[in-house]
Amino acid sequence: MSIGPLLLSTAVLALLFGVIAGMAAAGFLRRRGHADAGNALFMALGGGLLLARLGYIVRWWPQYVQQPASMLNIRDGGFSVLAGLLGLLLSGLLIGWRRAPLRRPLALGLLVGVSAWGFATLTANQLIEASHPALPNLVLHDLAGHDVAIRAWRGKPTVINLWATWCPPCRREMPVLVAAQRRLPAIRFVFADQGESAAAVKHFLKIEGLAPTHVLIDDGMQLSQHYAARGYPTTLFLDAHGHLRDMHIGELSRATLAERLQRIAPPADPGSG
Repeated sequence: MSIGPLLLSTAVLALLFGVIAGMAAAGFLRRRGHADAGNALFMALGGGLLLARLGYIVRWWPQYVQQPASMLNIRDGGFSVLAGLLGLLLSGLLIGWRRAPLRRPLALGLLVGVSAWGFATLTANQLIEASHPALPNLVLHDLAGHDVAIRAWRGKPTVINLWATWCPPCRREMPVLVAAQRRLPAIRFVFADQGESAAAVKHFLKIEGLAPTHVLIDDGMQLSQHYAARGYPTTLFLDAHGHLRDMHIGELSRATLAERLQRIAPPADPGSG
């Protein structure tokens, strides 16, 4: 979802919905004479998010070792739900143990917040699943000017990276995707440049020393329109039937790429290398 220049993922929106619901529940009890648990809720949330990030890093440690700086880049969306819920519970128990008057409003705030987050997450996932379009009936062009029919990609898991040479995060993540393309032949990686010329793309690849295959020119940005991409880079993950299973807006790390590949490919493929 876009709010002006700000792009918010459904995960972030669900988290905000949960925070607002939890704060509302704590405020309801505060107006009835209970202790104010607002700050305690934010402290518990911080503990949950910290453990969620650490849990995710541990889960995908082989990928993070290859790209250590990405551990600090929380914009890649790498969080473990189970570790986060555990962190939230432990933080709440610790705060409640040390400050008895906060136990009831904090417990209610956490319960309502987690319930609201879960409801928002399930609803958003169902809406996204229902609205995901199939492969469009489009014809793009490769760097040599040859026609490429998009629907011919059915039959193999496919990753479509919507990018542009002027986009800094696109440039940073390109080597990660190119390396994955070489390592995982069972998955089709497509680099669809949005709105630029073949000459500009070839010049960029030459300067950067990159040689990906399946580089296409989408000068009319038809794929962006079809999949409602609101920013770049946007990476689309399609299963072998051409159905969109996931969409990631922003720069991918090796870890988040491996996680999302598991949703469309055999388990042995994404984790290798």
